Amino acid sequence: MSDAVAALECYPETAEARLGFDVVRAVLRAQTLSPLGAEAVDQMRPLRDREAVCLALQQVEELRQALRFDDPVPLEPLFDLRPQLTQAAPEGARLEGEVLEAVRRVLALVRRLAAYFRDRQAKYPALAALARQLRPLPDLEQQLAQVVDEEGRVRDEASEELWQLRRQLVRMRERLREKLLEALRAALRQGYAAEEQPTIRNGRMVIPIRAEARRKVAGFVHDVSASGQTVYIEPASCLALNNTVRELELAEQREVDRLLRKATGWLRPHLPTLRTALEVLGYFDLLQAKARLADQLEACVPEVGDDGVIALKAARNPALLLHFQRLKETTGEQRTVVPLDLTLGHTYRTLIITGPNAGGKTVAMKTVGLLVLMLAYGLPIPADPSSHVSVFDRLFLDIGDAQSLEADLSTFSAHMQHMAYMLARADERTLILIDEAGTSTDPDEGAALAQAILEELTARGARTIATTHHGALKRFAYETEGVENGAMQFDQVTLSPTYRFQVGVPGSSYAFEIARRMGLPEAVLERAQQLVGVQQVALEALIRNLEERLATLSARQQALEATQAQLEQLRRDYEARWQALKQETAAIRQRALEEAEQLVREANARIERTIREIKEAQAERTTTQAAREALERFRRRLHEAQRTLTPAASAAATSDRPTLQVGDQVVLEDSGTPAEVLMLEGDEALIAVGRLKLRVPIGRLQRLNRPQQRKQTRTSTLPALTARTRLDVRGLRVDEALKAVERLIDEAVASGAQELEVLHGKGTGALRQAIRTYLQDRPEVERFEDAPWEQGGPGITRIWLK
Repeated sequence: MSDAVAALECYPETAEARLGFDVVRAVLRAQTLSPLGAEAVDQMRPLRDREAVCLALQQVEELRQALRFDDPVPLEPLFDLRPQLTQAAPEGARLEGEVLEAVRRVLALVRRLAAYFRDRQAKYPALAALARQLRPLPDLEQQLAQVVDEEGRVRDEASEELWQLRRQLVRMRERLREKLLEALRAALRQGYAAEEQPTIRNGRMVIPIRAEARRKVAGFVHDVSASGQTVYIEPASCLALNNTVRELELAEQREVDRLLRKATGWLRPHLPTLRTALEVLGYFDLLQAKARLADQLEACVPEVGDDGVIALKAARNPALLLHFQRLKETTGEQRTVVPLDLTLGHTYRTLIITGPNAGGKTVAMKTVGLLVLMLAYGLPIPADPSSHVSVFDRLFLDIGDAQSLEADLSTFSAHMQHMAYMLARADERTLILIDEAGTSTDPDEGAALAQAILEELTARGARTIATTHHGALKRFAYETEGVENGAMQFDQVTLSPTYRFQVGVPGSSYAFEIARRMGLPEAVLERAQQLVGVQQVALEALIRNLEERLATLSARQQALEATQAQLEQLRRDYEARWQALKQETAAIRQRALEEAEQLVREANARIERTIREIKEAQAERTTTQAAREALERFRRRLHEAQRTLTPAASAAATSDRPTLQVGDQVVLEDSGTPAEVLMLEGDEALIAVGRLKLRVPIGRLQRLNRPQQRKQTRTSTLPALTARTRLDVRGLRVDEALKAVERLIDEAVASGAQELEVLHGKGTGALRQAIRTYLQDRPEVERFEDAPWEQGGPGITRIWLK
């Protein structure tokens, strides 16, 4: 719903069809659920505003995620009710019950869809904003439900009068049927009846009588069979009952008509709201068709720019993908599309692609144009999500046979007409695709014209891709700044195309090699090479040599990348092991500190007990001596235990010591017992507690007789472990990714981390679903959800631990 946004200008009018977008549009239309969605497909236009394109892509991706991973989205087939709403506008108009029931279903859908995205506006903000345009009308929905049922029939309960009329009709019809059966049985006994069941003619119930006996049965003839052998007579005895039934039927029709007009009147104040609802529902239908097409193509949303840069990675032609899918369905033949890596607009603005016929030059160029066009339509593209595609203001093509019989133009004249149009409008916001530049005329003159046109387009900043066979254009690309050569790779052994694009070198036409393979005489080939000239043959040989070297380097690069991936996996494994060792070391230190704290607590308790015993014994010599000896033995045991602690635990136990002097008044930590410092020896102090002298660690003393800040209670705790909070599993297999997520959660639980992020990308959603299924089984996981749209959206799963 971006009618107010300027559309991308495509030239010529057949540009979309020439790129293959007509195939994409047809498949998209087939995915819609209703005529409203199909009309939205027909009316959609490509956008030129980056923000509008990003919003359209966000809407598609949000609905795609909802359709794949959330509760069912309440979307269903709908009738196009706009003509009926127009009929309902005049005062006193009446819509049929089936139409009113269709309106009720629209209102129910509006209510459910609005509630669905209102409850999920944090997950799907773009769709929630769109759904806010839907205005539920629950009162009107309820009123219509009370009048018509799901079949569109007016309910008996719609009014008291209708209920009474239909009850009377049931009784009268039953009485009439009994009376008819009585007359029919009498006719059967007399041999007058032609059939054994009554029927209806002209709205009245009758019995079938043989034609020759028509005067033997009193009544009114309403019809005669086609053969003339049977007449249908209303017995005179049933006349009054038939009249009563007919009168009740007419009264019922009048009441039904009154109720339908009344219900139609309920719609009248809400007609604008209903028309808006139909428009929004049609757009939702278009979005779900886009989402399903994106799944069919395994498409992704690339980085969208407006800088004129195109950087495609692993891009595939959508029209070819759809064609091969249809081929597989109809014939079972399995064919794959070769991915395309191509850049334009960064270091060079013009790309000249060369190579043999049927080597894929035109397909590569069309792939770029079609993907740019799809993005402008708000459609995800079949390419790696790290690709970068810009939004343009204009898309100009000169592809295919442009001969115009209507305008009496030759192919060359039509080409020049296209070139004139492009040169008059091209700027840095223009993408231009030219197939077989410089053809359809004298080769030298055609090459010169093509070079001059490409020079002008490059100077204006337009992004241009041109295919050609002209050697002069290859040299032009090599010598000109802002212009680059590109080629489609060709297998020199099998003389068959690989359909893989390479940038930086021109491509050879392989004309002589292909001709030799096709059986041309060697003498003819040698003469042709002489006519071309030694320099041209040498140039073609040089190009082939460069292509062979590039192919070798490409193979080596792939091998290096595979080795690098293996080394990266080893690095991750060793890092995980190192983290496990660090955790184990930390756990050992924690146990040591806990043992030290236990010893300290025992020492405090032993000192307090000894002091209490001395006081209670009133300093009896034998009791005091025994207490001193017991305390000294415990002190030696404590000192020995302290020496066995780890350096970290010992450092933690002796940190924050006070600076003491002989004569300072102190208290023992955790007891409050006053004492006096008699002697300082290393880490210990000799103190006097009453008549008792004790050796204690300096760290357990707190000074009283000099100003000081209050000392905080020392605790031995395990320092927080350094744990990862973000994990990237893109490119991993599912089992590898799940092991990595398991290690991430284990580390986080050990370190006390609360929030984690797993970057898995979007792709087909299989890796994301496997990770989320695993998270549901982890008791430490409190919840998980997609990251906000601006932070990665469904490509990242955020995890909160309990």
